[in-house]
Amino acid sequence: MNDETAPLQTLDVIALWALFVAFERRLAAELAPMDLTVASLRLIGELMREPQGLRQSELADRLGVRPPTVSTAVGRLEARGLVERVRDPSDPRARLVRLAPDTPLLPGVDVLARMDDVLFGGMTEDERSRSRREIHRLASRLEETA
Repeated sequence: MNDETAPLQTLDVIALWALFVAFERRLAAELAPMDLTVASLRLIGELMREPQGLRQSELADRLGVRPPTVSTAVGRLEARGLVERVRDPSDPRARLVRLAPDTPLLPGVDVLARMDDVLFGGMTEDERSRSRREIHRLASRLEETA
């Protein structure tokens, strides 16, 4: 480590970044047997929150990616029968993306439950509650300053 990089070791955000990278790597490994990626799970998660469906542009905004990226991801998930594109009742020219009927969501939920247990399983309920509050507070601060 040289004098220029030494201050990085004192930044809490570096530890948070390392946590994010480790989490994403582990999540990817857990999802691989289901032939899912972290990105596809995020997309499915957004659709779970909006069962009536979302336009691809809305999905792109929520996921923080470009519309062509969403289009490609939706196409892959649609080919597997996990999502479908349907007419938007408020605009017949537009399409909504929604989860296909009978999409098996439980395996993805199980993966997230395992990840939750890995990260927080050894904590007391009070420690978990404090951690949850701090995580939400940090996320809110990022949203407020964006």
